[in-house]
Amino acid sequence: MLEVFAGSIRKWTVALCVFTALGASAQQTLRIRLLDGKNGKALTPASIRVATTPAETPRYLIPAADPASVLVYLKAAQTFTVSQQFVRCDVDPKAKDAPAPTQYSVADILAHGAVSSNSCAGPKSKLTPPAPKPGELVLYVRRATPCELSKEHINGINFCN
Repeated sequence: MLEVFAGSIRKWTVALCVFTALGASAQQTLRIRLLDGKNGKALTPASIRVATTPAETPRYLIPAADPASVLVYLKAAQTFTVSQQFVRCDVDPKAKDAPAPTQYSVADILAHGAVSSNSCAGPKSKLTPPAPKPGELVLYVRRATPCELSKEHINGINFCN
């Protein structure tokens, strides 16, 4: 009787490992890092949201070893956009309208990685962008000014200009 029970446990353990491996192989993991566009220092992402096509609900994890990045787990997404609490540095700072979210290809990020452009550093900046790493998206951002915050929170009206 004990031998039959031990054999059943082995079979269920093997089945569980196979199903876990199959599920893990279908999962795609991306790392998103936010860097301050003015000085290049890592910023702690407090509220990153990823919207995917086709639509899915991604899982997020902030690793203890690197709290300045977010791991995003996706299943079948082909493209995604990122929204967060900072102002993007990859857009024209003089643009009147809010920029459309940038669409990123999951396959391209996994294969090559990507680093956004940085219009926040200024022309005399000696800030060197990091090299793209497969599976990683680096976004240059900056903190919003009080005027930008007031524009966002009061029906799009900018009281500072």
